[in-house]
Amino acid sequence: MFELFVLIILLLFFIFIGVPVAFSLGITAVIGISVFLSPAQLSQMVNISYSHGTSFTLMVAPLFILMSEFISGGGISKDIFSVLSRWFKRLPGGLAISNVFACTVFAALCGSSPVTAVTIGKISIPEMIKNGYDRSFSIGSTVAGGNIGILIPPSLSLIIFGIITETSISRLFMAGIVPGLLLAVALSIYIYIRVKLNPSLGGLSTNKILSDKVSPEASVSTEKLASLLRDLAVIWPIFMLIIVVLGSMYLGYVTPTEAAGVGAFGAFLIVFTMKRLTWSIFINVLRETSKTTAMLMFMIIFGLVFAYLVSSLGIPREVSNALVSIEASRWVILSVVLLFWMAAGCFLDPTGMIVISMPILFPPLVELGFEPIWIGIISTLTICIGMITPPVGLNLYVVKGITNSSFEEVVSGSLPFLLVILIVLLLLVLFPQIVMFVPNSM
Repeated sequence: MFELFVLIILLLFFIFIGVPVAFSLGITAVIGISVFLSPAQLSQMVNISYSHGTSFTLMVAPLFILMSEFISGGGISKDIFSVLSRWFKRLPGGLAISNVFACTVFAALCGSSPVTAVTIGKISIPEMIKNGYDRSFSIGSTVAGGNIGILIPPSLSLIIFGIITETSISRLFMAGIVPGLLLAVALSIYIYIRVKLNPSLGGLSTNKILSDKVSPEASVSTEKLASLLRDLAVIWPIFMLIIVVLGSMYLGYVTPTEAAGVGAFGAFLIVFTMKRLTWSIFINVLRETSKTTAMLMFMIIFGLVFAYLVSSLGIPREVSNALVSIEASRWVILSVVLLFWMAAGCFLDPTGMIVISMPILFPPLVELGFEPIWIGIISTLTICIGMITPPVGLNLYVVKGITNSSFEEVVSGSLPFLLVILIVLLLLVLFPQIVMFVPNSM
């Protein structure tokens, strides 16, 4: 355990002096291998880098990133929000509810929580404020809605969890569907109740949404049908892409990597046929995909080197023995681990937390009898709470950046939604079948 203490101190030191998490892991791993194992074993870095860098499984990440960049670059997010805002406009808080479901749909095309919050927030927040919604409430719904992106497949966090823990990525994707939808519904119910109790939060009448001018004739059934058909014509390719990508994995026709390839090509076709793919957008899509992929590759490879180090030192076995020897219920131990993830998530991004903590905590939790897939969903949702919690919550900062709001305003609008996420987390802990229903039916 002395080695674990030294490694944690080293890792935290590098992180707090500003070294990126991926390189902090790499430097710590190099020092740890040299000191606690043997400098000769540094050759394992080469083996790990080559074997995983050329892995067919690891290709799932850049392909899903490419899919999300095509969707984002093609302006699909505005179509999603525009349609959903018309569908929910008559509900109290309809625009905020549309915001949450737009985040849900976009998350199924993106997989990143901050990207979801930024992309949808750029469209939804100005529209809500224009319609008289409380500014802080509008920001809070976007920050919380963006968190759905961490659960809904193809979640990048779940991909990294699967790679680090050698857990089935397709089963993780399937397990994230119901919790992600449950979180979206819970946030929407919360918005509905709050606006119902305090109508001033919902602002002006939402009959004027975006550029959709509702004429007196729109009440005629034929006009309503025509409007519905127009909306469906806009979004059906998006839903078809989601169904094809997730459905093909669910039915076992393709691997996650093959599904990611289909998704990337499908996204390209959608944007191309909609005549939104200019040469500059195409180049930018490739550039952003390369940048994000490079960051993830460094994170995953150095994380795997770090995992090799702690495994060679026998740290997971020692932690497992220590936890199993504690005369307490496994649920008490799980609660302590969840509190740790929740607290640490306030200072580190979810990707970094998954890469750092899973090599140490995942084996003991499995030994205590918890289902690996369930651990993946619970840990990911717990860590993502830090996305909307000061001082380092990424969603807080990215939404602050697109709204030019004060940090205090963003935090005050977001924290009330934290209670909803905690309730959903509690439900998933108390009723594991919510998580395991879909993957167990595969």
